[in-house]
Amino acid sequence: MKINKEWHKKNKMPKNATFEQRVKWHIEHQKNCACRPIPEKLLGEMSLQKSLD
Repeated sequence: MKINKEWHKKNKMPKNATFEQRVKWHIEHQKNCACRPIPEKLLGEMSLQKSLD
C-alpha cells in the first residue's frame, strides 16, 4: 500500500478526537491515501451510529 506523506503531514488526527472527528479524518484519509483501510472497530461504530439516526 502506498502512503501519501504530504497528506499525512497536513492532516494530523486531532488529539483526543471525538467520534465525528475520527469519522471525518478516516473518510478523507480513504480519499487521499491508500496506506490502510478504516479500522474495523470504527466501521462498526459508524454502522451502529447510522442505524440509530
